Amino acid sequence: MAEARLAVAFQFQVTDEGEIKVHLDRRILVDVYRSIRRVIRRKLFKSRNAAIQSVFPATGISWSIFFVIFGAMQILGETSDTVSAIQDKIPQFGRLDPVTRTILVTLVSTTLLWLVWSFFLRNLLKLLLTYKGWMWSPHGATVTTKPTVLDKLTEPLIYLMTGKRSLPWKLSFGVKAWMGICKVIIGRRPKLMSLQNCMPKLPVPSVSETMSRYLLTVRPFVSDEEFARLRNLAEEFQTGLGKRLQRYLWVKSWWSANYVSDWWEQYVYLRGRSPLMINSNYYCLDAIQFTPSHVRSARLANFITALMKFKNDIDRQTLAPRFAMGTAPLCCEQYPRTFSTTRIPQLVQDTIEHYVDSKHVALYSKGKWYVLNVIAGGRQLTPIELQKQIIWIEEASLTDVAAPGEADLSAMTSGERSKWASFRETFFSKGANKHSLNLIEQSLFVAILDDSEPGYDPENPDILNNYAKGMLCGDHIWYDKSFSVICFKNGKIGMNAEHAWADATIISHLAEECFNWDIELGYDSSGNCRGQPRDDTILSPPRRLRWDIPAEAVDQIAVARTVADTMKEDLDLHILKHDNYGKGFIKTCKVSPDAYIQIALQLAHFKNQGKFCLTYESSMTRLFRSGRTETVRSCTSESCAFVRAVLDKQPKEECKALLQSAVNRHTDLFRESMSGKGVDRHMFCLYIVSKYLGEESPFLQEVLSEPWRLSTSQTPYGQGTHTDLRKFPDRISAGGGFGPVADDGYGVSYIIAGEDNIFFHVSSKKASSHTNSRKFAADISEAMEDIRRLFQ
Repeated sequence: MAEARLAVAFQFQVTDEGEIKVHLDRRILVDVYRSIRRVIRRKLFKSRNAAIQSVFPATGISWSIFFVIFGAMQILGETSDTVSAIQDKIPQFGRLDPVTRTILVTLVSTTLLWLVWSFFLRNLLKLLLTYKGWMWSPHGATVTTKPTVLDKLTEPLIYLMTGKRSLPWKLSFGVKAWMGICKVIIGRRPKLMSLQNCMPKLPVPSVSETMSRYLLTVRPFVSDEEFARLRNLAEEFQTGLGKRLQRYLWVKSWWSANYVSDWWEQYVYLRGRSPLMINSNYYCLDAIQFTPSHVRSARLANFITALMKFKNDIDRQTLAPRFAMGTAPLCCEQYPRTFSTTRIPQLVQDTIEHYVDSKHVALYSKGKWYVLNVIAGGRQLTPIELQKQIIWIEEASLTDVAAPGEADLSAMTSGERSKWASFRETFFSKGANKHSLNLIEQSLFVAILDDSEPGYDPENPDILNNYAKGMLCGDHIWYDKSFSVICFKNGKIGMNAEHAWADATIISHLAEECFNWDIELGYDSSGNCRGQPRDDTILSPPRRLRWDIPAEAVDQIAVARTVADTMKEDLDLHILKHDNYGKGFIKTCKVSPDAYIQIALQLAHFKNQGKFCLTYESSMTRLFRSGRTETVRSCTSESCAFVRAVLDKQPKEECKALLQSAVNRHTDLFRESMSGKGVDRHMFCLYIVSKYLGEESPFLQEVLSEPWRLSTSQTPYGQGTHTDLRKFPDRISAGGGFGPVADDGYGVSYIIAGEDNIFFHVSSKKASSHTNSRKFAADISEAMEDIRRLFQ
C-alpha cells in the first residue's frame, strides 16, 4: 500500500520543450510517512514485548540493581570467583584501558547473573502457581471470624506485597503469604503475555482417580444393575488398556504445552463436520434497556473504535492479564487470535488462519459486501471519519445491484463443513471470487448492517427472543470469522463468535470492555459521533467487493440458504429475565451463586422431564498454560437428594441441609475441574491415544457417546471496566447463549448481572417432542422461588 501511495504522490511529465515537471502531493507523502512509521513502531513494540516476556519476571530495575552492586564490587576490589573467571575470559583488545575493561566486566557479569536470577524467579513462580489449595480456603465477603493477633501483625506486610489494604480474615496465614510472595514476583503491571512462560502445565490425573470420579458422577441416574456393569467396565479398563494409554499420555504431557488443548481444538472443533450455526458458534447481546445512540452509523463507528482500542491493547500487550482472586494468573494465549482470524473449511479438518497486517473490516449491507478501511494514511480513523464511511456504504447499498448469489453467500458458512470446503475450492479458488473472499477472510472482523429493530419489552418476551435468535443464527453472519458484529437500524448491537479459536470468556471480556468504551467515547446531541474529520488525510470511499458467481454456484447457495432457514426455524430460544432476586439475596444464604443456580437447574429439569440426566457445566483450566475448558458434571447424588426432598415437601431445615450438601459437592467439583482433576478431558485424551494406537476401548466409546441433555454455562461478568449497575441499572447486559448440544436436550447459558438480576438463555429444538424452551424457563423461575422460600 505504501508503494501504491508513493506512486500517486510522486508524478512527473515531460513538456514539449523537454522540461521535466515534478508534482508532489504533500498529503499523500505524509500518509506514506505515517504508514512506514506505523510499521516500524509495531515491529519495535513486538520486539520489546518479546524481550520482556523472555526474561520475565526479571525487570530492567533488577538489572540496574545488579549492575550497581557489581560496579561497587569492582571499585572496592571485592570480586567473586565468577567475576574473576569472566575477567580472565575477556581479551585485552590491545589498548583497552582499565576503566573500560572494568565496565565491560561489570556489564557481562551483571547480565549473566541477571539471566540466572530470571530463570530462578520464573521457576519459583511456576512452582508457587502449582499450588491450588487457595481455592479450598474460605474466602468472600461474608466473613464472621475475628482476626487473630498474627493476622493484625502481618496485615501491613501483606499490604506492601499485594497492594490491598486487607484480605479476608478467613484466609489462612499460609494462603496470604503465598499470595504476597506471588504478587512480589509478578510485580505491579505485568504485560498481557508476560506470565505465559511462568504458568504450570496441566497435570495428568491417574487413571484410578478419573475412574472413581466418573463412577460417582453417573451413580445418580443409572440403575443398580447398570451401575454394576459400568463399574466392571471401568475396573477392566483401569487394570488393562488404561495403563498403556496413560503412559503414552504422560509422554505427550512432557513435550506439549498442554496435553489437552491441541487435541481438543483439532478433534472437537476443527474436525467437526456439522454446521457451525447453532451447533458451535455462540452470541452475546447489547444492554437491553439502554442504547447510547439510535443512529446506526454512529453506534457502529464508535464500537469499531472501541474494538480497535482492544486490539491495540492486545498488540502492545498493555491489556492487563487476567487473575483469579487477584493473584493466580489466567492463561492469555487465546487473546492474540481475537482479530483477523478465520476458520478455513477443508474436506477433512478445517484450519485456523490468523492474518497479521489486516487494516479493514468486511461490511455487509442490503445484500452487498464492502471493504471499510479502519486504518488509512498510516493512522487509525477517528469515530466521525468511520461514521462518514459507513454512511457512504448505507447510501451506496441503496442503489448498488447485488451480484447473483452475493446476498446469501454467507449461508455457505452456516452449513456442513465439507460441502462448504468443496464449494469454496470449486468456485472461489481464482479470479474475482478468490480476491473478494480473501478480503472477507483476512478482515479484522465482519460487520453487518441489519434493518430490523430489536429491543426489550417485558410484556412481549418474543421481542428479546427474536433479538437473540438473530444473533445466534442470523441470515448474513459470516460464521467462519472469529467474531461478527451486527448493528441494527435502531442502534442496537450484538455479536456472534466462532468457537474453535477461543472460548466465550475472551469474547465476553471484549464485549464488556467495548460496550463501556463506546459509552465513554460519547455522542453529540443528535446521536452522531463527536469531533470533526481531520483534513490531513485523503480518505478514499469504501470499496465494493466484486463477484463472478456462476449459475451452478448460485443454485448451491440457494440450497444452503434453505437449509439454514430450516435450522433456524427449528431453534426454540427463550430468554428469562429473573429479577425477583439475584446474587444479593443468594449471598445472604452463604452459598456460591453459581452452585445455587446449578442446583436450581437440576430442580427445574426434574420438573420438566421427570428424571435426572447427565449435565454439562463448562469451567476453565486457564490456571494452566494453554488451558481452555473442563466439564463439571453438575448432576450429583447430593443434588438429586435435594430435588427429591423439595418435591416430597420435606421440612425446611432438612431441605436446607441437603441444599448445603449439594452446594458443597458442586463447589468441590468445580474446584477440582479448575485444578486439572476433571473427568472428561482426561478420558477424551485417552480415547485419542487409543485411536492413534489402533486400540478399541468399549468403556471409552460408551462414556464419550453419552448425550449431554442439559448443557450449561455461566457468562462471566466484571472482567474489565466495571459498570456500576446500581448507579446505571439500565446498562445491564443480558449476556449471551448457545444452541442445544443434544437434539432432545436443553442448552442453558446464564449471567449473574449485578445484585438483583439473572438472565437465562434457554435453547432447544422444536423437532423434539420432549423439550419446550418457554416451559423450561418457567420451570427455572419456579425452581428459583422454591429455593428462596427455604430461607424465608
